[in-house]
Amino acid sequence: MGEEGMITIVSSTEGFFTKGLQTKLKEIGISSRFAQLSAKNKEVEKVAPQTDIFVLYMQDDMDPDYWYSFSDILSIKSKEIIVIGEQSEYDQLKKNISERLIRKWFDRPLDMNAFLNYVRVYFDKGDETPEKKTILIVDDDMTYMRLIYDWLKDEYNVGMANSGVQAISWLVKNRADLVLMDYEMPVVSGTQVFEMLKTDAVTGNIPVMFLTGKNDMDVVMEVIDLKPVDYMLKTISKEGLLGKIRGFFRSREKVGG
Repeated sequence: MGEEGMITIVSSTEGFFTKGLQTKLKEIGISSRFAQLSAKNKEVEKVAPQTDIFVLYMQDDMDPDYWYSFSDILSIKSKEIIVIGEQSEYDQLKKNISERLIRKWFDRPLDMNAFLNYVRVYFDKGDETPEKKTILIVDDDMTYMRLIYDWLKDEYNVGMANSGVQAISWLVKNRADLVLMDYEMPVVSGTQVFEMLKTDAVTGNIPVMFLTGKNDMDVVMEVIDLKPVDYMLKTISKEGLLGKIRGFFRSREKVGG
């Protein structure tokens, strides 16, 4: 195997284990480097564009403040991590970083052969199996939102938010390929959330489909005027909704979106 790929190993300190990991990765033709975790993670942010995947080596002295900026970097740059750490460390990490960003977890002490085999397959075959798209459902009706979640969960990664404020908060920490949003929501309406998304640099390009419970021409025209990628009545069937979403993603792939 010729040299290919770039892994960035991140931890609170560079030590014997992280250096040994770099040596082992070099032996299988994978380039790697080390970046130190910190509260602002400037070093991690600098190398993120040239990193294919991060390997996070958990240590006892890790500051909880590390995770805020690290999670943001992963989401904004669309990067994933392989985690090496004990079960208790991994459980704590999942409270601060979305599981969607975690590609794989290896318990410590590390089974080096299993780790290297996984990395080899990741770089050799990473493009053969497409990643699941991520969809965020935004609706104040929890019963309806749960129904849509059940329809989509087998085919997509699905997040849920029951208000506009919660949706914005979710999207700050997670990447979505599509937002399904209720048009009529209290406090902050679907229109207001849509406009907030479109004016933000991070979320401005996220496509939005509206769901509306009103089959009213005035409402339909209001929705169309906002120029979402599509809109649907809430009476749509499971097959109809899945058909719309699959068609949308296929059309994006054809134009390289």
